[in-house]
Amino acid sequence: MNRIKNQGVINRIADRTRKAGKSRNIIAVLAIALTTVLFTTLFTVGGSIVAKQQESTMRQVGGSAHAGFKYLTRKEYDIVKKDKELKEVSCRIVVAEAVNKELLKLRTEVSFYENLDAKFSFCYPEAGHMPKKEDEIVTSDLVLHKLGVPCRLGEKVTLELKINEREPVKKTFTLCGYFKGDTISQSQLAAVSEAFARKVAPTPETSAMETGIDASDYAGRIMADFNFKNSFNLEKQAQELAARCGFPEGVDTGLNWAYMGGDIDITTTVLIAVILFVIALSGYLIIYNIFYINVYRDIRYYGLLKTIGTTGKQLRKVVYRQGFMLSVYGIPVGLLAGTAVGKLVLPVVMAELSFSRTADTEVELNLWVFAGAAVFSFVTVFISCIRPCRIASKVSPIEAVRYTEKPDTAQEKRHVRGGKRLRVKKTKRVSPRAMAYQNIRRNRKKIIIVVASLSLSLVLLNSIYSLIRGFDMDKYVASLTVSDFSVADATLDNLSVDFNAIVTDGVTEEFLGALKEQKGVEEIGNIYMKEVWPTFTDEAYGLIEERIIRNPQVRETFQALMGSYDDAPDIEDYCREPGIDGKVYGVGKPVMELLRDPEGELDWEKFSTGKYVIATRYGMNETSNINYFQPGEKVTVSNEAGETREYEVLAVADMPRACGFQHYGMFNCDYILPEEEYLDLMGKQQPMRTIFNVDKEHEEKMETWIADYCENINEELTYTSKASIVEQFDGEKNMYALVGGLLSFILAMIGILNFINTMVTSVLSRRQEFAMMEAVGMTGGQLKAMLCVEGGYYALYTAVCAVILSAVLSATAVRRLGETFFFFTWKLTVTPVLLCIPAVLVVVLLVPAACCRSMDKVSVVERMRKAE
Repeated sequence: MNRIKNQGVINRIADRTRKAGKSRNIIAVLAIALTTVLFTTLFTVGGSIVAKQQESTMRQVGGSAHAGFKYLTRKEYDIVKKDKELKEVSCRIVVAEAVNKELLKLRTEVSFYENLDAKFSFCYPEAGHMPKKEDEIVTSDLVLHKLGVPCRLGEKVTLELKINEREPVKKTFTLCGYFKGDTISQSQLAAVSEAFARKVAPTPETSAMETGIDASDYAGRIMADFNFKNSFNLEKQAQELAARCGFPEGVDTGLNWAYMGGDIDITTTVLIAVILFVIALSGYLIIYNIFYINVYRDIRYYGLLKTIGTTGKQLRKVVYRQGFMLSVYGIPVGLLAGTAVGKLVLPVVMAELSFSRTADTEVELNLWVFAGAAVFSFVTVFISCIRPCRIASKVSPIEAVRYTEKPDTAQEKRHVRGGKRLRVKKTKRVSPRAMAYQNIRRNRKKIIIVVASLSLSLVLLNSIYSLIRGFDMDKYVASLTVSDFSVADATLDNLSVDFNAIVTDGVTEEFLGALKEQKGVEEIGNIYMKEVWPTFTDEAYGLIEERIIRNPQVRETFQALMGSYDDAPDIEDYCREPGIDGKVYGVGKPVMELLRDPEGELDWEKFSTGKYVIATRYGMNETSNINYFQPGEKVTVSNEAGETREYEVLAVADMPRACGFQHYGMFNCDYILPEEEYLDLMGKQQPMRTIFNVDKEHEEKMETWIADYCENINEELTYTSKASIVEQFDGEKNMYALVGGLLSFILAMIGILNFINTMVTSVLSRRQEFAMMEAVGMTGGQLKAMLCVEGGYYALYTAVCAVILSAVLSATAVRRLGETFFFFTWKLTVTPVLLCIPAVLVVVLLVPAACCRSMDKVSVVERMRKAE
């Protein structure tokens, strides 16, 4: 059989067929565009958040390079630099640490940076140039602000430099450049010239790989930073590089965990998968329905093509070609519109993320975002065309020419009597309602698709409403604050700050003095804290073994958490080494009265004698709280110097989350002492957190005063208030409302388009049938009533389907998702569906009425003359 090159002919047939139905094409293009809008918005917002979180993590780590080798000699660095498998290599040389008293709370490292490494480390000057002369320096605006130096080139910067363990030396530099510092960075950076580095911190020639080094040998060491050709499996690539360079396994290697990713959050993964599925399903429902209707509308045309020799494969190409060309128009429009929607949504979503303070809200646009959205949209179109293509390819020429739309099931009842089938016809009263019912039963698959498409948006809207309605503001506020105002160091509750940089004694005496002078302050409570691992006597440890270590529930929880590690220790070994974590708190009477779920007596007079301690519980979750010690038992509390004191347990209680330290270990055996006893044992220190209440009359004035104090007087302090937490709650609720409402709106538009396409196509394909009805006496009003009743049936089926599905989803998926929020209280509701039903009814009645009005413009005779 000769192979004929007829692709051009197939393309022309497909294009002419597509151009013949312009109204159908508009709906199809809109459907594809709306589907693409959803995909683009998801990828734009999701991709931007991932990119900004990665950048935030890099700034927290202090560099963007994939990995690095630490404390090298010049010879070792040269070996690394010559490796051909690396994409980029650069270095910095450690010089000193700035120990000015102004920088005690702002750790500042001084080093020489090669230009590329300065860019890796985010310290390349935004104004000025890198140091060239011996007395030139580049540093951050945060360091300059602390030192009281203006951000102006040529200013003098005096630093006290501690080189290794030597006595600090003063050096005055000239500012040749500066950059914007990152508050989340583990330390601030200052760059000096290579000449200065060589002078005060020459690079040692002895290797640190075999023997290791300490703080007395850091200065002059070379820190090599490099990028591989890709960021996959950095640990393995770093090991292979060390082997190629001939370095021992003990070489000090730093891996940038911004590229390492983390454990996949199963909830987030499932949520993203569900969103992708819902978007693809909604797009599939309308695009499939459009092509399904179009194929059946043109079924005679495809049959005639078969009579002249067109094969089934060629007919599939015709349908696919139409889908491809419509995608060419719809997908670009959707990409542009989706980008605009993403720019609207991203700031709202970003405002609720923990790293939002350290990242901008500009959309990260790149080729992969557009490519991903376009691919998902095109795949959706392709899948939607599969069934219509199969129908077109298998059409019989004779059946196609005779085709008229028939019901899916016979309207007659068949009975079997004596081995013979008898048909018993049932006579029904003819009315617009009865005829409408018979009409919509002609194609049940069409009904299912349209009802599913209309219901999808209602179900999603109800699910979003159910989720938001369950957000309990009282729970939210109670969990985040126990007073009108709370003040602490800005690093204390910021989860994006490195653990070692958290300040736990940041509430200054100056602030406390200024606070006492404010009007309306009712009571002040200070909370002190030090991380001191508890000391147990043999008797006390025996009680812990009995109550905690041997407890089946605890062992099960421990195994579940540690099971993913191949070298995970047994619970017994873990509790001995590294040991049981612990913190010691010091509190006043206002804070003691806020302790949760007390067992025993919270008697301040007795507690303040200094002979008693309040113990906390073991609890990896809210349902498994087990006492380490019982009231009346003896415990030992130690300070950082190793001094110990014995106390009697007065009560067992939980420290409120809003009062405690927001970092927890596997086991936390914490003790709470009265304020005076704590300071006597632990030594004088500033409070970790200060809480206080204000009378109603002065709340607004206090909010203004404390905001000004934390912004202009002491920027290291931050505060939370009930008003700010309510605002935070509203912001989180509004985020879900905006994103969910936008998704519901677009899905509703898809559903309405689907219904319009179905009804218009149905009316157009039955013009001759309607003309015959009118010719035998059916009035225009009856015809319109019949079509409106058809629409009413769609609305009825949609309402029933949406109510049932909404109730089921609310009681299952929404309830389970909501329970991941600590402030959620589930309440069953289908109110949004019921409120939207009238709007759906208006749409399903207006569309048939508009179709009738359009059809009435053509006379009955002319409609009867036209072939379907």
